[in-house]
Amino acid sequence: MTLTGDLKSFSFADILQVLHADKKSGVLIVEWKDMTVAYYIKDGELVLARPVDKVFRIYVDRDFEKLLEKLRLRESSLAETVKKFFLSRLDNREGIFSFTQGFIRYPETVPVFYPAEYLIMESARRLTLEETERKISDELLVFEKAPDYEEKVRKARLTDEEQKVLNLIDGKNTVKDILEKSGLDKLTLYRTLYGLLSIGAIRRKRKKAPKKPSISLDLLAKLIEKIKKL
Repeated sequence: MTLTGDLKSFSFADILQVLHADKKSGVLIVEWKDMTVAYYIKDGELVLARPVDKVFRIYVDRDFEKLLEKLRLRESSLAETVKKFFLSRLDNREGIFSFTQGFIRYPETVPVFYPAEYLIMESARRLTLEETERKISDELLVFEKAPDYEEKVRKARLTDEEQKVLNLIDGKNTVKDILEKSGLDKLTLYRTLYGLLSIGAIRRKRKKAPKKPSISLDLLAKLIEKIKKL
């Protein structure tokens, strides 16, 4: 799988959603004007971020454990790399990215200090209103919670405002209803809904198809009897 694009048109919320949903492993490279950063992804989770001076060197270090030894990084230091080279750069959209799958040999277990759900929500909080409208296209949309939403929102670490929105998602309230009842501004609401959709905590509620009128057994018997007499 090769995933490439521009951060202006494809946000981190979207990139991480794809990688996390498909449990992909590999390296995501982002080339900004001031630096190039390699993000190491294992089973859809970001486990390490590090700046690189030449992209080709990323493909030389294929063994993750040996790479940590080479960089003199302890597992406890991985969280700091994500904070420094990912979270601190979420407002920077001047860059291109590419994801290459599978060539890194990861150990069976690697600690995840920032779950993908948290990183996706953090990314969604930076979206413009226009970007959020790609998923929230209609104020009459109705959302419902996914069956496993509790674990996903726990990992996402929602703010009080986001929790308020989640509480109003009941399969009945429209986006317009939530906007009015929550007292939040439109951008905050749309960012929250976008993030919750991206982590799979909520989903669109499908309209039930109208039931076709059923024919009673008595009426069916009478019709059959008439047909026999023809």
